[in-house]
Amino acid sequence: MKELYNFEIKRKVKRGKSQKTIKNKIVVEKPSFEDVENGEFFYGQKFNELINAGFLTKAMLSKKMENLGGGVASDNDLDNMQTLMSENIEASRVIEFYGKAKDLDDEQKEKLKNAEEIFVSTQSQFHEYQTQLRDQYSQTADAKAEQKLMEWFIFNFSHYEDEIDGKKELFPLFQGETYEDKRRFYIALTDEDGETKDSEYQKAKDIFDLSYEILIRVISIWFNKLGTDQKTIEKALGELFEEDEK
Repeated sequence: MKELYNFEIKRKVKRGKSQKTIKNKIVVEKPSFEDVENGEFFYGQKFNELINAGFLTKAMLSKKMENLGGGVASDNDLDNMQTLMSENIEASRVIEFYGKAKDLDDEQKEKLKNAEEIFVSTQSQFHEYQTQLRDQYSQTADAKAEQKLMEWFIFNFSHYEDEIDGKKELFPLFQGETYEDKRRFYIALTDEDGETKDSEYQKAKDIFDLSYEILIRVISIWFNKLGTDQKTIEKALGELFEEDEK
């Protein structure tokens, strides 16, 4: 299994009257080309189901908005995005040019520093704009099918490490054979009705509660091609969710 990203969580476990802290490594498996194709097929199925259920597509919603006299994105928004894109591309070129150089003078160091700041800023603004668009399109067949696809990737490629008989092994975070099985298990894990006497289920719920938000972010970053491995995803997490980390 190829790893896409891993991180550590710490959960508290009651042992009699005492409480122990246990660390678990969470591993996101890297989907293969075949896995991505299977995901695309799954997306198509869900998209068609939503269309048949009466949901509008993004294109249909955009057309409807235009007919009502307003677009989803104004001309000014599009101009701003084009400017951001140009700045982002130019900054990446400067970083690539100066980033590998060993001996830079003060002026070149300043150019590199400014380019890195612009690159991070424009990436963040891109992300905010995409989030706004997703909010506006959130009830379309496209958006809902993509949400199901994100779940599909998370359900099928999320694992946790546990120690059995002194040996560390990886186990699926979501139990079940099919997407429907895994989703039923996911819904059960989101239940807020306190603790359970089933220690294995409680362990799964604790791991889920501590890891799910990060799993969503990691899969989203990978899916949107903002990161492809531990290093680049770590970097993207820091840039896109900097405020949440403080």
